Amino acid sequence: MSACGSTIQTIRSVISEITLYLLICSIVCSFLTIVTFLVFFKIRTYAIKLILFLCLCIMCGYTFFCVSNVDFILDEFPLCIIVAFMTHYFLLANFCWTFCIAFNFYQMIVKRNREPQRLEKWYHLGCWGMPAVIVIVVGALEIYGKLPAGCDDNGTCYITDPNATFGAFFVPGIVIITVNVILFFLIGREIQETLAGAPKTDQRDRKQEFRVYLSIFVSIGVSWIFGYIQASIPEEITQLCFYIVFSFITPAQGILIFFSHCVNEKVAAKWAGLLGRLPFCPCCKTISEKLIKSSTSTTASRSSSSSASSSKSSNSASSYSRG
Repeated sequence: MSACGSTIQTIRSVISEITLYLLICSIVCSFLTIVTFLVFFKIRTYAIKLILFLCLCIMCGYTFFCVSNVDFILDEFPLCIIVAFMTHYFLLANFCWTFCIAFNFYQMIVKRNREPQRLEKWYHLGCWGMPAVIVIVVGALEIYGKLPAGCDDNGTCYITDPNATFGAFFVPGIVIITVNVILFFLIGREIQETLAGAPKTDQRDRKQEFRVYLSIFVSIGVSWIFGYIQASIPEEITQLCFYIVFSFITPAQGILIFFSHCVNEKVAAKWAGLLGRLPFCPCCKTISEKLIKSSTSTTASRSSSSSASSSKSSNSASSYSRG
């Protein structure tokens, strides 16, 4: 291990500070995403509904993680155990919801299941139930507590046994991420085959949609691979490279979801219309009307260009980007 005053440790300390700000931004963005689609529920698709559960896990998990090294929590043993328990639970639930989103996408695009909602009860059972079983077992073993202090912190509340951390966090995470990668490969292949037979104008629109899906998937799962790799590599420089990639992408999970689903004309028009009802923003109503008109014309243009070649799988893909 490197000494606390070394260059590598200094870089790690700086990255840790940046990571903290990214985590806070993700918490805020996840909250805004949830609020947006609760307020404007008419534009909330089933796929968005699943993503909201993921946002809830991000918001709660990242919040508990951010306070897991706060002094007054570290000093209070019961509080430390609770924070460690909740951090572990919501990170595992995060993994599970990424799988459900990927699997739901697979059902819609590849299997062309027109009623994926029927699986929702199983999603909830698995995503809330499996993490609960794992954390209860870990809690029963009494291995939640304060980790030793590092060079740039006073310790962290989490699982104190390395073997338990491996079995109760790393193993479930790497299994789920591996399955997600396989599912997304199958989904991407199906979309690419659909794009190959579409008109040029339609290809451009759907390629943009696919880039959105890809950015979301990267933000909600694949980046954890870099964390696992950096934790298993003994060589410091290589480990640092993977640590940097992991530390910049994974904490931005909520941010990328927000920009993928909330930063568009449809959502902006809804917010402008809502604010236009208030006396302090009379121009918002005009802005809303312009955005609705622009969004409607874009949708109409897309529909007319793809009417001759649209398929069930491409329509399912489109439903992921609405809202």
